[in-house]
Amino acid sequence: MKKIIFVTVLALVFYSCKKETTSEECTKPATQNNTAYVKRVVYGTTSTRQNMELYLPNNYTSSTKVVVLVHGGAWMLGPDASDTTTLFSGDLGWDLVQKLLDNGYGAAVMKYRLVCYNTNSSFYTNNPMRYMSDMIEDVDLVIQKLKTEAIDSGFSFSEFGLIGESAGAHISLMYALKNTSDPALKTVLSFYSPHSIDEQTFKNTCSSFPFNNLAANTGNGHGVERRVSSCSFSKTGTVNFFFGLKSLADYDMQVSSTTPTNIVDTLSPSFTSNIQRNLPTFILHGSVDALVPPKHADSLIQAITTKFSTTPAGLSDFSSQHKMIKYPGCNHGWGGCNKTPIMNDVIKWLGNHL
Repeated sequence: MKKIIFVTVLALVFYSCKKETTSEECTKPATQNNTAYVKRVVYGTTSTRQNMELYLPNNYTSSTKVVVLVHGGAWMLGPDASDTTTLFSGDLGWDLVQKLLDNGYGAAVMKYRLVCYNTNSSFYTNNPMRYMSDMIEDVDLVIQKLKTEAIDSGFSFSEFGLIGESAGAHISLMYALKNTSDPALKTVLSFYSPHSIDEQTFKNTCSSFPFNNLAANTGNGHGVERRVSSCSFSKTGTVNFFFGLKSLADYDMQVSSTTPTNIVDTLSPSFTSNIQRNLPTFILHGSVDALVPPKHADSLIQAITTKFSTTPAGLSDFSSQHKMIKYPGCNHGWGGCNKTPIMNDVIKWLGNHL
């Protein structure tokens, strides 16, 4: 089971667009049935990872809205900078990119600066924003770049959505619910995000995973930013989830003891100080998620609705401000269940809030 979960969560099996990271049109779309316009767009200058694939439906207009998609990978794993990110277009058994295109939305599938994976406690500086600030900034940079690209390409420059999965959902919530998030962002959707890196069941699960071999579990297109003397991208070697948590926190966390609250709260999207903007928010989680316990979704929706004195939307209500659904039989990565209702619910939500 552990290996299956690892593959489900982290098997971002990317194929290369075979382009340098320039704003040039890719020769091969990430979704096999899509004939839409697709373009590699660079959004930053700090790292070669700061690029995205922009997909627009063939009949797009100035009113076509783009949804930014943020991949997971325990904050430390992702595609090579020159590869196309295909997590949202089939790698996990569902094709959200195509679903968005079929319903008239564009999709911007972004890469971002990763946590530097570190197993040496002497490198920790106890700064919980050491890497999170970069990841949050990258989401904002993507939206700023899309505004410029919209003027050049002719899609909407004033309304964007944001969807993240797993660690990408955590990053998305950390950005979207702050007052500093761009006003053009109209809604955020979270797929199976953790609400606290120090929650005991989550720590137990992460620590129980073995050191998994990258090449055996994630394919040739997947790697980690690994610290030796400095950080560099590698597609070989092993990784462990709990060291991923430690690296994110920049702190020598222990399974059996509590992490200082200043570190935990800073990185928790359900911490009151991190919930500032009353943005339409849809929390989606699997009822049998074996990596991020489903109670994390309960904590998130409770924190958000308590902060803004709202009531969570009912099952058939997609127009209220805040909503949470646990999908029966779904594991992490939507494994083991029917993905069609989930994708349909995403479209229903976007239809009301974007």
